[in-house]
Amino acid sequence: MQAVILAAGYGSRLERVSGGMPKCLLPIGGRPLVEHQLEALHDAGVGKVLVVVGYKADEVKKTLGNRVEYIENTKYNETNSLYSLWMARDWVKGPFVLLNCDLLFDPEILDRLLTKGGNGLAFDSTSSKGKEQTKVAVSEGKVIDLGKDLAPELSRGESLGLLCFDAQGTHSLFSRANALIMSGAVNSWVIEGVRSACTEVEIKALNVAGMPWTEIDFPNDYERARKVVLPAIEKGHWKRSVNWKRTKYLLGAIVIAVILVLGLFLGSYSAKKEKVSWTKESPIGAKKVRLHLPTGMQKWWVGTKGDSLKVPIEGPTIVRIDLRLLMTEGTVEPGRYVIEVGIDEKPVTWKSFKSTPEHEITLAGAVVGDRDRMKVEVPEGSHLVTVALIAGSADRFLGRVSYPEPVTVYKPGKGDGEN
Repeated sequence: MQAVILAAGYGSRLERVSGGMPKCLLPIGGRPLVEHQLEALHDAGVGKVLVVVGYKADEVKKTLGNRVEYIENTKYNETNSLYSLWMARDWVKGPFVLLNCDLLFDPEILDRLLTKGGNGLAFDSTSSKGKEQTKVAVSEGKVIDLGKDLAPELSRGESLGLLCFDAQGTHSLFSRANALIMSGAVNSWVIEGVRSACTEVEIKALNVAGMPWTEIDFPNDYERARKVVLPAIEKGHWKRSVNWKRTKYLLGAIVIAVILVLGLFLGSYSAKKEKVSWTKESPIGAKKVRLHLPTGMQKWWVGTKGDSLKVPIEGPTIVRIDLRLLMTEGTVEPGRYVIEVGIDEKPVTWKSFKSTPEHEITLAGAVVGDRDRMKVEVPEGSHLVTVALIAGSADRFLGRVSYPEPVTVYKPGKGDGEN
Protein backbone atom coordinates (compact mmCIF):
# COMPACT_ATOMS: atom_id res chain seq x y z
CA MET A 1 0.00 0.00 0.00
CA GLN A 2 1.20 3.51 -0.88
CA ALA A 3 0.59 6.85 0.83
CA VAL A 4 0.19 10.43 -0.37
CA ILE A 5 0.80 13.39 1.94
CA LEU A 6 -0.50 16.73 0.65
CA ALA A 7 2.01 19.41 1.72
CA ALA A 8 2.05 22.09 -0.97
CA GLY A 9 0.15 24.90 0.78
CA TYR A 10 1.51 28.02 2.45
CA GLY A 11 -0.40 27.96 5.75
CA SER A 12 -0.68 31.73 6.10
CA ARG A 13 -2.91 31.47 9.20
CA LEU A 14 0.00 29.90 11.08
CA GLU A 15 2.62 32.48 10.12
CA ARG A 16 2.74 33.97 13.63
CA VAL A 17 4.02 30.68 15.09
CA SER A 18 5.61 29.11 12.00
CA GLY A 19 7.81 32.04 11.06
CA GLY A 20 7.03 31.20 7.45
CA MET A 21 8.17 27.58 7.53
CA PRO A 22 6.06 24.94 5.75
CA LYS A 23 3.26 23.48 7.85
CA CYS A 24 4.64 19.96 7.68
CA LEU A 25 7.92 21.06 9.30
CA LEU A 26 6.36 22.61 12.39
CA PRO A 27 8.25 21.17 15.39
CA ILE A 28 6.11 18.91 17.57
CA GLY A 29 7.91 17.19 20.45
CA GLY A 30 11.31 18.00 18.96
CA ARG A 31 10.48 16.58 15.51
CA PRO A 32 8.82 17.97 12.38
CA LEU A 33 5.10 17.21 12.22
CA VAL A 34 5.56 15.13 9.07
CA GLU A 35 8.01 12.85 10.93
CA HIS A 36 5.13 11.75 13.18
CA GLN A 37 3.08 10.94 10.09
CA LEU A 38 5.89 8.98 8.44
CA GLU A 39 6.47 6.97 11.61
CA ALA A 40 2.76 6.08 11.85
CA LEU A 41 2.71 5.02 8.19
CA HIS A 42 5.87 2.94 8.59
CA ASP A 43 4.57 1.21 11.74
CA ALA A 44 1.29 0.42 9.94
CA GLY A 45 3.19 -1.30 7.15
CA VAL A 46 2.44 1.30 4.50
CA GLY A 47 5.08 1.22 1.78
CA LYS A 48 6.17 4.00 -0.57
CA VAL A 49 5.24 7.55 0.46
CA LEU A 50 4.76 10.49 -1.91
CA VAL A 51 4.85 14.05 -0.56
CA VAL A 52 3.29 16.66 -2.83
CA VAL A 53 5.33 19.79 -2.11
CA GLY A 54 4.99 23.38 -3.22
CA TYR A 55 5.72 26.21 -0.81
CA LYS A 56 9.42 26.07 0.16
CA ALA A 57 9.71 22.67 -1.48
CA ASP A 58 13.50 22.61 -1.08
CA GLU A 59 13.24 22.88 2.71
CA VAL A 60 10.88 19.91 2.86
CA LYS A 61 13.11 17.86 0.55
CA LYS A 62 16.20 18.72 2.58
CA THR A 63 14.49 17.57 5.79
CA LEU A 64 13.04 14.31 4.45
CA GLY A 65 15.78 13.41 1.99
CA ASN A 66 15.40 10.14 0.12
CA ARG A 67 12.96 8.55 2.55
CA VAL A 68 10.02 9.67 0.42
CA GLU A 69 9.29 10.56 -3.19
CA TYR A 70 8.20 14.00 -4.35
CA ILE A 71 5.95 15.72 -6.85
CA GLU A 72 6.15 19.52 -6.90
CA ASN A 73 3.05 21.64 -7.34
CA THR A 74 4.66 24.81 -8.69
CA LYS A 75 1.18 26.38 -8.95
CA TYR A 76 0.46 26.06 -5.23
CA ASN A 77 -0.43 29.77 -5.06
CA GLU A 78 -3.03 29.40 -7.81
CA THR A 79 -4.50 25.99 -6.89
CA ASN A 80 -5.69 24.00 -3.90
CA SER A 81 -5.36 20.50 -2.44
CA LEU A 82 -7.50 18.77 -5.11
CA TYR A 83 -5.00 19.89 -7.74
CA SER A 84 -2.11 18.53 -5.64
CA LEU A 85 -3.86 15.16 -5.38
CA TRP A 86 -4.58 15.18 -9.12
CA MET A 87 -0.84 15.60 -9.78
CA ALA A 88 -0.27 12.21 -8.05
CA ARG A 89 -2.63 10.37 -10.43
CA ASP A 90 0.16 8.56 -12.30
CA TRP A 91 2.21 7.81 -9.18
CA VAL A 92 -0.52 5.98 -7.27
CA LYS A 93 -0.78 2.43 -8.59
CA GLY A 94 -3.45 0.90 -6.34
CA PRO A 95 -4.63 1.02 -2.72
CA PHE A 96 -3.28 4.04 -0.84
CA VAL A 97 -3.56 6.21 2.26
CA LEU A 98 -4.32 9.92 1.81
CA LEU A 99 -3.62 12.51 4.49
CA ASN A 100 -3.13 16.23 4.91
CA CYS A 101 0.25 17.37 6.18
CA ASP A 102 -1.26 19.43 9.03
CA LEU A 103 -2.68 16.42 10.90
CA LEU A 104 -1.28 15.08 14.19
CA PHE A 105 -3.01 11.84 15.16
CA ASP A 106 -2.76 8.75 17.33
CA PRO A 107 -1.19 6.03 15.12
CA GLU A 108 -3.88 3.64 16.39
CA ILE A 109 -6.39 5.63 14.31
CA LEU A 110 -4.53 4.61 11.15
CA ASP A 111 -4.34 1.00 12.35
CA ARG A 112 -8.11 0.90 12.90
CA LEU A 113 -8.79 2.54 9.54
CA LEU A 114 -6.69 -0.01 7.66
CA THR A 115 -8.13 -2.91 9.67
CA LYS A 116 -11.61 -2.03 8.38
CA GLY A 117 -10.45 -2.75 4.84
CA GLY A 118 -11.80 -1.23 1.66
CA ASN A 119 -12.31 2.53 1.53
CA GLY A 120 -12.40 4.40 4.82
CA LEU A 121 -12.56 7.88 6.32
CA ALA A 122 -11.80 8.80 9.94
CA PHE A 123 -14.15 11.27 11.62
CA ASP A 124 -14.79 12.54 15.15
CA SER A 125 -18.41 12.71 16.25
CA THR A 126 -17.52 14.94 19.21
CA SER A 127 -15.80 17.64 17.16
CA SER A 128 -17.46 21.00 16.60
CA LYS A 129 -19.50 21.75 13.52
CA GLY A 130 -18.08 25.19 12.78
CA LYS A 131 -17.61 26.90 9.44
CA GLU A 132 -13.98 25.78 8.99
CA GLN A 133 -14.59 22.08 9.74
CA THR A 134 -15.08 19.50 7.01
CA LYS A 135 -18.32 17.97 8.20
CA VAL A 136 -19.37 14.40 7.49
CA ALA A 137 -22.83 12.90 6.94
CA VAL A 138 -22.98 9.22 7.88
CA SER A 139 -25.68 6.60 7.35
CA GLU A 140 -25.38 2.95 8.41
CA GLY A 141 -21.66 3.38 8.96
CA LYS A 142 -21.02 4.79 5.49
CA VAL A 143 -20.10 8.30 4.32
CA ILE A 144 -22.96 9.70 2.24
CA ASP A 145 -21.80 13.32 2.01
CA LEU A 146 -19.13 15.65 3.36
CA GLY A 147 -17.88 19.19 2.98
CA LYS A 148 -17.38 22.48 4.73
CA ASP A 149 -20.74 23.62 3.38
CA LEU A 150 -22.64 20.60 4.70
CA ALA A 151 -25.65 21.65 6.78
CA PRO A 152 -24.81 21.30 10.49
CA GLU A 153 -28.02 19.36 11.14
CA LEU A 154 -26.84 16.66 8.71
CA SER A 155 -23.35 16.44 10.16
CA ARG A 156 -22.29 13.54 12.40
CA GLY A 157 -18.84 14.97 13.08
CA GLU A 158 -15.64 16.33 11.56
CA SER A 159 -13.37 14.61 9.05
CA LEU A 160 -9.76 14.31 10.21
CA GLY A 161 -8.27 14.42 6.72
CA LEU A 162 -7.09 10.81 6.96
CA LEU A 163 -8.50 8.35 4.43
CA CYS A 164 -7.66 5.06 2.74
CA PHE A 165 -8.78 3.65 -0.59
CA ASP A 166 -8.78 0.20 -2.17
CA ALA A 167 -8.08 -0.29 -5.89
CA GLN A 168 -11.66 0.49 -6.94
CA GLY A 169 -11.85 3.50 -4.63
CA THR A 170 -8.54 4.81 -5.96
CA HIS A 171 -9.81 4.60 -9.55
CA SER A 172 -13.04 6.36 -8.63
CA LEU A 173 -11.32 9.12 -6.64
CA PHE A 174 -8.86 10.01 -9.39
CA SER A 175 -11.53 9.78 -12.08
CA ARG A 176 -13.70 12.25 -10.18
CA ALA A 177 -10.70 14.47 -9.38
CA ASN A 178 -9.73 14.54 -13.06
CA ALA A 179 -13.26 15.47 -14.09
CA LEU A 180 -13.29 18.33 -11.58
CA ILE A 181 -9.87 19.64 -12.64
CA MET A 182 -10.77 19.42 -16.33
CA SER A 183 -13.88 21.47 -15.56
CA GLY A 184 -11.70 24.20 -14.06
CA ALA A 185 -12.09 23.42 -10.34
CA VAL A 186 -8.36 23.85 -9.62
CA ASN A 187 -9.11 25.77 -6.43
CA SER A 188 -11.26 23.02 -4.91
CA TRP A 189 -10.36 21.17 -1.74
CA VAL A 190 -9.44 17.49 -2.03
CA ILE A 191 -12.54 16.68 -0.03
CA GLU A 192 -14.64 17.66 -3.08
CA GLY A 193 -13.11 14.74 -4.95
CA VAL A 194 -13.93 12.42 -2.05
CA ARG A 195 -17.44 13.86 -1.90
CA SER A 196 -17.97 12.99 -5.54
CA ALA A 197 -16.42 9.53 -5.21
CA CYS A 198 -18.62 8.53 -2.26
CA THR A 199 -21.62 8.55 -4.58
CA GLU A 200 -19.95 5.83 -6.63
CA VAL A 201 -18.09 3.63 -4.10
CA GLU A 202 -18.73 2.72 -0.49
CA ILE A 203 -16.57 4.67 1.98
CA LYS A 204 -16.75 3.33 5.53
CA ALA A 205 -16.85 5.88 8.35
CA LEU A 206 -14.58 5.29 11.36
CA ASN A 207 -15.60 7.26 14.45
CA VAL A 208 -12.47 8.07 16.49
CA ALA A 209 -14.22 10.07 19.21
CA GLY A 210 -12.10 10.16 22.37
CA MET A 211 -8.83 9.43 20.58
CA PRO A 212 -6.18 12.19 20.42
CA TRP A 213 -5.83 14.13 17.16
CA THR A 214 -5.84 17.67 15.85
CA GLU A 215 -5.71 19.52 12.55
CA ILE A 216 -3.27 22.42 12.79
CA ASP A 217 -4.75 25.44 11.03
CA PHE A 218 -4.36 28.20 13.62
CA PRO A 219 -1.82 29.11 16.34
CA ASN A 220 -4.11 27.78 19.08
CA ASP A 221 -4.28 24.43 17.20
CA TYR A 222 -0.48 24.32 17.25
CA GLU A 223 -0.36 24.95 21.00
CA ARG A 224 -2.95 22.27 21.59
CA ALA A 225 -0.99 19.83 19.45
CA ARG A 226 2.17 20.39 21.49
CA LYS A 227 0.69 20.59 24.98
CA VAL A 228 -2.38 18.32 24.84
CA VAL A 229 -2.51 16.00 21.83
CA LEU A 230 1.09 14.79 21.67
CA PRO A 231 1.27 14.00 25.44
CA ALA A 232 -2.02 12.08 25.11
CA ILE A 233 -0.65 10.09 22.17
CA GLU A 234 2.54 9.26 24.04
CA LYS A 235 0.60 8.32 27.18
CA GLY A 236 -1.59 5.95 25.18
CA HIS A 237 1.49 4.37 23.62
CA TRP A 238 2.97 3.87 27.09
CA LYS A 239 -0.22 2.18 28.34
CA ARG A 240 -0.26 -0.20 25.38
CA SER A 241 3.39 -1.02 26.05
CA VAL A 242 2.65 -1.76 29.71
CA ASN A 243 -0.21 -4.07 28.76
CA TRP A 244 2.09 -5.93 26.40
CA LYS A 245 4.75 -6.18 29.10
CA ARG A 246 2.24 -7.80 31.45
CA THR A 247 1.25 -10.31 28.78
CA LYS A 248 4.76 -11.09 27.64
CA TYR A 249 5.79 -12.49 31.04
CA LEU A 250 3.42 -15.43 30.52
CA LEU A 251 4.50 -15.85 26.92
CA GLY A 252 8.13 -15.64 28.00
CA ALA A 253 7.65 -18.44 30.54
CA ILE A 254 6.11 -20.66 27.84
CA VAL A 255 8.94 -19.92 25.43
CA ILE A 256 11.58 -20.69 28.09
CA ALA A 257 9.92 -24.01 28.85
CA VAL A 258 9.89 -24.93 25.15
CA ILE A 259 13.54 -23.95 24.79
CA LEU A 260 14.53 -26.09 27.78
CA VAL A 261 12.73 -29.12 26.35
CA LEU A 262 14.30 -28.61 22.93
CA GLY A 263 17.69 -28.11 24.54
CA LEU A 264 17.49 -31.44 26.32
CA PHE A 265 16.31 -33.18 23.17
CA LEU A 266 19.01 -31.72 20.96
CA GLY A 267 21.82 -31.88 23.49
CA SER A 268 23.23 -35.11 22.08
CA TYR A 269 23.91 -33.37 18.79
CA SER A 270 25.84 -30.44 20.21
CA ALA A 271 29.27 -32.03 19.72
CA LYS A 272 29.21 -31.21 16.04
CA LYS A 273 27.00 -28.47 14.65
CA GLU A 274 26.97 -25.53 12.32
CA LYS A 275 26.62 -22.04 13.75
CA VAL A 276 26.96 -18.51 12.44
CA SER A 277 29.71 -16.26 13.74
CA TRP A 278 29.21 -12.54 13.12
CA THR A 279 32.39 -10.74 12.13
CA LYS A 280 32.53 -7.04 12.96
CA GLU A 281 34.01 -4.68 10.37
CA SER A 282 35.61 -1.35 11.38
CA PRO A 283 34.12 1.76 9.74
CA ILE A 284 36.55 3.91 7.77
CA GLY A 285 37.99 6.75 9.86
CA ALA A 286 35.36 6.51 12.61
CA LYS A 287 36.12 7.07 16.29
CA LYS A 288 36.14 3.86 18.34
CA VAL A 289 34.85 3.79 21.93
CA ARG A 290 34.38 1.11 24.57
CA LEU A 291 31.13 0.82 26.48
CA HIS A 292 31.16 -0.37 30.08
CA LEU A 293 28.40 -2.96 30.53
CA PRO A 294 27.61 -5.04 33.61
CA THR A 295 28.76 -8.08 31.58
CA GLY A 296 31.99 -6.54 30.31
CA MET A 297 33.26 -4.20 27.58
CA GLN A 298 31.98 -3.64 24.04
CA LYS A 299 33.59 -1.93 21.07
CA TRP A 300 31.44 0.54 19.15
CA TRP A 301 32.03 3.31 16.62
CA VAL A 302 30.67 6.86 16.82
CA GLY A 303 28.65 8.40 14.01
CA THR A 304 27.23 11.91 13.87
CA LYS A 305 24.48 13.70 11.99
CA GLY A 306 26.07 14.63 8.70
CA ASP A 307 28.96 12.17 9.05
CA SER A 308 27.89 8.59 8.37
CA LEU A 309 29.68 5.37 9.25
CA LYS A 310 31.25 3.89 6.11
CA VAL A 311 32.08 0.18 5.95
CA PRO A 312 33.49 -1.75 2.94
CA ILE A 313 31.69 -5.09 2.51
CA GLU A 314 32.14 -7.98 0.08
CA GLY A 315 28.84 -9.42 -1.14
CA PRO A 316 26.66 -11.28 -1.48
CA THR A 317 25.94 -11.26 2.24
CA ILE A 318 23.59 -10.03 4.92
CA VAL A 319 24.83 -7.11 6.99
CA ARG A 320 23.67 -6.68 10.58
CA ILE A 321 23.78 -3.16 11.98
CA ASP A 322 23.59 -2.62 15.75
CA LEU A 323 22.70 0.90 16.88
CA ARG A 324 22.52 2.96 20.06
CA LEU A 325 21.56 6.63 20.36
CA LEU A 326 23.97 8.84 22.33
CA MET A 327 21.96 11.36 24.34
CA THR A 328 23.16 14.33 26.39
CA GLU A 329 24.14 13.84 30.03
CA GLY A 330 21.18 13.97 32.39
CA THR A 331 18.68 12.64 29.84
CA VAL A 332 15.99 10.48 31.45
CA GLU A 333 13.23 10.48 28.81
CA PRO A 334 13.37 8.25 25.71
CA GLY A 335 14.71 9.81 22.53
CA ARG A 336 13.87 9.15 18.90
CA TYR A 337 16.06 8.90 15.85
CA VAL A 338 15.97 7.89 12.20
CA ILE A 339 18.73 5.83 10.57
CA GLU A 340 19.23 5.56 6.82
CA VAL A 341 21.35 2.76 5.34
CA GLY A 342 22.88 3.12 1.89
CA ILE A 343 24.94 1.00 -0.47
CA ASP A 344 27.46 2.78 -2.69
CA GLU A 345 26.04 6.19 -1.68
CA LYS A 346 22.49 5.20 -2.68
CA PRO A 347 19.87 4.94 0.13
CA VAL A 348 18.27 1.49 0.33
CA THR A 349 16.25 1.61 3.57
CA TRP A 350 15.52 3.68 6.66
CA LYS A 351 13.94 3.08 10.03
CA SER A 352 12.72 5.16 12.95
CA PHE A 353 13.62 4.06 16.48
CA LYS A 354 12.65 4.95 20.03
CA SER A 355 15.71 4.94 22.29
CA THR A 356 15.34 4.26 26.03
CA PRO A 357 18.29 5.35 28.23
CA GLU A 358 20.22 2.42 29.73
CA HIS A 359 21.86 3.92 32.80
CA GLU A 360 23.71 0.71 33.69
CA ILE A 361 25.77 1.21 30.52
CA THR A 362 28.33 4.00 30.86
CA LEU A 363 30.24 6.18 28.42
CA ALA A 364 31.91 9.41 29.49
CA GLY A 365 29.94 12.51 28.55
CA ALA A 366 26.79 10.77 27.29
CA VAL A 367 23.70 8.74 28.16
CA VAL A 368 23.57 5.55 26.09
CA GLY A 369 20.30 4.31 24.62
CA ASP A 370 19.19 0.69 24.35
CA ARG A 371 20.29 -1.33 21.35
CA ASP A 372 18.38 -1.32 18.06
CA ARG A 373 19.11 -3.40 14.99
CA MET A 374 18.72 -3.36 11.20
CA LYS A 375 19.62 -5.93 8.54
CA VAL A 376 20.44 -5.22 4.91
CA GLU A 377 21.21 -7.52 1.98
CA VAL A 378 24.39 -6.58 0.11
CA PRO A 379 24.61 -7.79 -3.52
CA GLU A 380 27.58 -9.59 -5.02
CA GLY A 381 30.81 -7.63 -5.38
CA SER A 382 32.65 -4.94 -3.42
CA HIS A 383 30.40 -2.29 -1.91
CA LEU A 384 30.46 0.58 0.59
CA VAL A 385 27.72 0.38 3.22
CA THR A 386 26.84 3.71 4.86
CA VAL A 387 24.91 4.19 8.10
CA ALA A 388 23.61 7.74 8.59
CA LEU A 389 21.69 9.55 11.32
CA ILE A 390 19.26 11.73 9.33
CA ALA A 391 16.97 12.95 12.13
CA GLY A 392 16.54 12.62 15.84
CA SER A 393 16.57 14.13 19.32
CA ALA A 394 20.39 13.79 19.50
CA ASP A 395 23.24 14.36 17.07
CA ARG A 396 25.39 11.28 17.79
CA PHE A 397 24.92 7.53 17.68
CA LEU A 398 26.92 4.34 18.11
CA GLY A 399 27.08 1.72 15.40
CA ARG A 400 28.52 -1.74 14.73
CA VAL A 401 28.41 -3.40 11.32
CA SER A 402 28.74 -7.19 11.14
CA TYR A 403 28.47 -9.91 8.50
CA PRO A 404 28.04 -13.68 9.00
CA GLU A 405 30.72 -16.30 8.52
CA PRO A 406 29.60 -19.96 8.86
CA VAL A 407 31.98 -21.83 11.15
CA THR A 408 31.96 -25.57 11.90
CA VAL A 409 32.40 -26.11 15.63
CA TYR A 410 33.43 -29.48 17.07
CA LYS A 411 33.80 -28.45 20.70
CA PRO A 412 31.82 -25.99 22.78
CA GLY A 413 33.63 -22.66 22.65
CA LYS A 414 33.65 -19.63 24.86
CA GLY A 415 32.24 -16.43 23.35
CA ASP A 416 33.87 -13.06 23.41
CA GLY A 417 31.30 -11.69 25.88
CA GLU A 418 29.81 -9.14 23.47
CA ASN A 419 26.10 -9.22 22.66
